[in-house]
Order: sequence, then structure tokens, then C-alpha cells
Amino acid sequence: MKLLSIFLAFFISTTAFAGHHEEGEISANLKSVKAAYTAFNTGNIEAWRAELAPDVEWVMQKGMPYEGTWIGAAAIEANVFSGIDEMFTSFQVKPIAYYESGDTVFIHVRMTAEGLDTEVMHMAKMEGGKFARFQVFENTAQMLAAAK
Repeated sequence: MKLLSIFLAFFISTTAFAGHHEEGEISANLKSVKAAYTAFNTGNIEAWRAELAPDVEWVMQKGMPYEGTWIGAAAIEANVFSGIDEMFTSFQVKPIAYYESGDTVFIHVRMTAEGLDTEVMHMAKMEGGKFARFQVFENTAQMLAAAK
């Protein structure tokens, strides 16, 4: 019985703290997501690339000129970022809040540009502290109305 009690106490204590972080500590996934948004907003593309898995899948929803699924940083830059630069003046993506569930991070953001001010959600699937898949959930009608 004593051995059973010790086993149960050990099992409960390890299970209760599995996956939790110390107060004030953030996960590798959240650190990477925050670093990527900071890099993007400061124009530091090298730092942004450093947060991506080599075969990252970037999904842009239908309805935008740069819609599609793009694989790898070079494809994202050529097909998504260049399209954003062509469509919007002074484009910014400012995180409001981050919500983490396992290896998925949801990012509530405020997107602004000349004639655009909207809040949207982004979703990042992380592997090994790097972006493995990214998907946006944006108001395409509002974005197209604000485009150049």
C-alpha cells in the first residue's frame, strides 16, 4: 500500500505540472511568434526568416490577389509580401494578444495601412519552436476596399 501511495503521489505531481511554465516564463513557440512579428514590423526579414521552418507552409485565404499556399520563406516573400507592398501604403501588423494551445498559437492582431484599420486572427502551427504552418483569417472585402 505504501508503494502504491508513493507511485500515485509521483504520478499526480508529474502530471499536474506537465506542459506548464513557471510564472512569467513563456514557451519557445510563443517566443518565436513574438520575435517573428517584431521582425516583420521592423523590416528585419533575416530575423523573420530565422523563425520559420525551411518548409513552412503559408496559407493566404481566397479573395486576395496573393491568395494561395506558399512553401518556404522565398516563396512567401515573392508571392505574399510583394503583393501586400503593392496593395497597401504604411502596412502594419500589431499583435494585440496571443493564445497558445499545444503547438498552435493564435494571434489577435490589428492591421493598419492607409485607409485600413481592422482586427483579425492569425494561426501559427509550430514545430520545434519554428513556424511550420501559418494561416490568416482576415476580412478580405475590407482589405480590398482599402487597397491602392
